[in-house]
Amino acid sequence: MSLVVTAFAAMLALSGCSALDSYFGSDVDVSELELTVGECVVDEGLTSDTLTEVGALPVVDCAEPHHAEVYYAETLSVEEYPDTVATTTEESCLAEFEGYVGAAYEDSRYYVSVIYPSEYTWGEGDRQVACLVTGDTDEELTGSVRGSGE
Repeated sequence: MSLVVTAFAAMLALSGCSALDSYFGSDVDVSELELTVGECVVDEGLTSDTLTEVGALPVVDCAEPHHAEVYYAETLSVEEYPDTVATTTEESCLAEFEGYVGAAYEDSRYYVSVIYPSEYTWGEGDRQVACLVTGDTDEELTGSVRGSGE
């Protein structure tokens, strides 16, 4: 399996407050961007071949059909926005994959999607990076992938 890591930074393509206001409404609350390991989320944009702008993702029980499962999340503790946040997040996601799924990424049928702060959301207090496991394009998952060995 070839390496497919999709980086869809929170609001990466958005710039300026007016664009954020139109995306989220008048109040931007980066606390809504927090994800927890083991959460399953629904979002049509969470596929292995898309670049997505992310706000809050709807969390569902993993027994229900969903598009991704959070398998790693970290809050960055550095003061300045790290220019290497995309690369280091991708590296962390690949390093954490096998421990959660139970199979090496290159042997797995699953893909990785990465979420990290944009420079704008960093300024608003967003410090979380998160790794999500997804199925193939447009595939809905049912049940947790934790320890599946797939």
